[in-house]
Amino acid sequence: MDLTVMSQMTDKTVDQAAIGEGQATIMGMQRAWWRFSALRALIAVGVPDQLSDGPRTVADLATACGAHAQTLSRLMRNIAQTGLLRTVAPATYELTPAGRALLHGHARVSALYSVDDEVYNGLGELTETIRTGVAPFTLRHGSMYSYLSTDPELSAVFDELMDLQHVPLAAKVAELLAASDLAAGATVVDVGGAKGTFIGAILRANPALHGVLFDLERSAEAGRAYLEEAGVADRSEVVSGDFFKAVPVGDAYLLAHIVHNWGDDQVVGILSTIRAAIPDDGRLLIVEAPVPVDDEPHFAKDLDIRLLTMHEGEERTVPEYESLLAAAGFRLTSMDDLYRGESLLTAVPVPPAEG
Repeated sequence: MDLTVMSQMTDKTVDQAAIGEGQATIMGMQRAWWRFSALRALIAVGVPDQLSDGPRTVADLATACGAHAQTLSRLMRNIAQTGLLRTVAPATYELTPAGRALLHGHARVSALYSVDDEVYNGLGELTETIRTGVAPFTLRHGSMYSYLSTDPELSAVFDELMDLQHVPLAAKVAELLAASDLAAGATVVDVGGAKGTFIGAILRANPALHGVLFDLERSAEAGRAYLEEAGVADRSEVVSGDFFKAVPVGDAYLLAHIVHNWGDDQVVGILSTIRAAIPDDGRLLIVEAPVPVDDEPHFAKDLDIRLLTMHEGEERTVPEYESLLAAAGFRLTSMDDLYRGESLLTAVPVPPAEG
């Protein structure tokens, strides 16, 4: 056979195989969306909590949850294929050991957050966001934090979710600071630190440091209680304010999951506020998930889609962080891996003569 013909056949075979892989990927993504939608509904009607003490019939669950029994049966059949539920008798289900993650912990709280209609439906509006560059959610509500301020229950879920996400990151940041040359007696200002997960961990691991928890007034009471419980209240204070206007005096400033919430101009505004307060030998600490410039899967690339639907900010590459820092009078000096693709970016003030 002619070698050219063989080559063309081989290319055609390879192309068909690649198309088959692409089709499987697309269908897998679609089915994952269906399954998560089913899980969201299961959580929204309260089935996992009703199963916390053992198996129950669908009819019993429908009564307890205020659901339509036949429809609920179809929903539970779908979830059972994921391994979170299992059938123990006809029309009777129980949580599996893996399914008990629906009762507590990070996965449960994350799913509870996604139960909210606006949070969930924001992803369905992504097409409009891509066309206009503005998420319909932000047109309706302004910032995510404005929306949360109207719903105390969802706000509490969001705060718990952030806390669970921050715990492993805070521990690693505290460890890195303990090994750094930050001077004894230095004050670390946790800017936008919510209830204080990061500053609490930092002060526990670094007995010679002082801390300031700086956030909106709505977080102050929870912050004081948390720092008291953490045993570091005597080396910390809670200050309320607006980080676009002014920040407390300190030696080091921490921005943990703050920068990615805002657009470039707003980020430069926040950084400039800090630059006006930080001493020339101070340091700026940023916890974010820098986006790799290659095509490999990465947490930041997926999180960026979530941000598109509800926030004005974005996940950024290291060069983009460097550009924002430079615009506010800082220079990136190091980057340390933390957890789940996130990093601690350390920057220092650039003297005016070098700016």
